[in-house]
Amino acid sequence: TQLAGGNADMAKSKNHTTCNQSRKWHRNGIKKPRLFLRNMGFAKKCKKKGLKKMQANNAKAMSARAEAIKALIKPKEVKPKMPKGVSHNLSQFAYITHPKLGKRACARIAKGLRLCGPKAKAKDQTKAQAAAPASVSAQAPKDAQAPTRTSEYRSLSANMRTEGLV
Repeated sequence: TQLAGGNADMAKSKNHTTCNQSRKWHRNGIKKPRLFLRNMGFAKKCKKKGLKKMQANNAKAMSARAEAIKALIKPKEVKPKMPKGVSHNLSQFAYITHPKLGKRACARIAKGLRLCGPKAKAKDQTKAQAAAPASVSAQAPKDAQAPTRTSEYRSLSANMRTEGLV
């Protein structure tokens, strides 16, 4: 029985398989020497033995690794925490006594004081300067024009020049 596209027997045949080659050879009447078949049997047997040995070795290696890790891991220590809150001295003390952060604590604290100190003073000065022109503008009559920013800066710079000379 032929199909339109090809041979029906060809579609049903198992000649194109790649597994169980020795069975196919016998079915098709192709004889292989006994020695070859015997060697194939030994190969399968040895393959299974090797696989079992490999699995056993892997299990041993994994158990040894787990034991080594358990031996290396120490009981957890309580980590020192930095206190959060208002008390600055307490936080500085905790910073100094901290095992990792305390190594260069003095230098870091001094640097922090250097960096943070002038900013507070500058803010106070700017507040004082902002308050002074507001009081001046409040005293000025309504017809007078409010001083501009550039005139404020000029007057301030003139005051600073005269302060040094007095």
